[in-house]
Amino acid sequence: MGEWVNGKSGESSPFEISATSADQSCSIPFERPARSPAGLILLGTVHSDPKGFARARTFLEQHRPDLILVEISPFALKFRKEHSSELRKVFLENLRTISRKLKIEFSRAVKHVRITAILRQISIPFEYRASAAYAKRTGTDLIMVDYSDFSRSWIETWQEMISAENIERLLELDSAGPPVSSLYAQAARRISGESLQPEIRPADALRWQEREEQMAREIASALERFNPVRPVYIGGWWHLCCGTSIKTVRELLGIEAACCRLIRAGE
Repeated sequence: MGEWVNGKSGESSPFEISATSADQSCSIPFERPARSPAGLILLGTVHSDPKGFARARTFLEQHRPDLILVEISPFALKFRKEHSSELRKVFLENLRTISRKLKIEFSRAVKHVRITAILRQISIPFEYRASAAYAKRTGTDLIMVDYSDFSRSWIETWQEMISAENIERLLELDSAGPPVSSLYAQAARRISGESLQPEIRPADALRWQEREEQMAREIASALERFNPVRPVYIGGWWHLCCGTSIKTVRELLGIEAACCRLIRAGE
């Protein structure tokens, strides 16, 4: 990958990620548990939810899980901890440059729905922050369940995402995105089977399937090790869907619909 341009020639880029071996367990075919994990709740979220942290914290306080399984890989967490501040700085510098070019006030540009989405993406997800805060206060076990190799490939695309060229394209689009309430309503329909999730592109299908199997494997392993009574998975709602070409975490683990919830359900 090319060197990251940040105005300081010669500096190494956080996107020049050293190749490492994939999670070894991904080479092992996933075997569905003989029965559904007892007591496991799959809590689906919309990653871009601006009130997600508060909603997640409220759920955890009310449900009082004794094991939290959160959608983030060790690699993704480490990368964000080490580089998110730097990425945010460069991204905002590029945003200022493009705002001046397009004659858009910076205060308005930074509130553009696609800009705020990127800022959330390069930060530590609210699902992890809320879960970590709860776990630290209560002593609850917290397990990261995602595929580091998948995260590595995804993060390598961020260089283009935070570039001035991409920012210019985004600012020329409609600044009003769908309200979060409609995203949760759409998620509810897809989880219930009323509407199917759009198919993963064929070129990506194998990679996505590997990810789902790795997540399911890590969840099953954690449940076996800790033997919890009130375990909760918290992460993106897509993993709670069924009926697409990709076997999701829900399907791989055999989770019933009654145990699949959305963070805003009942509001």
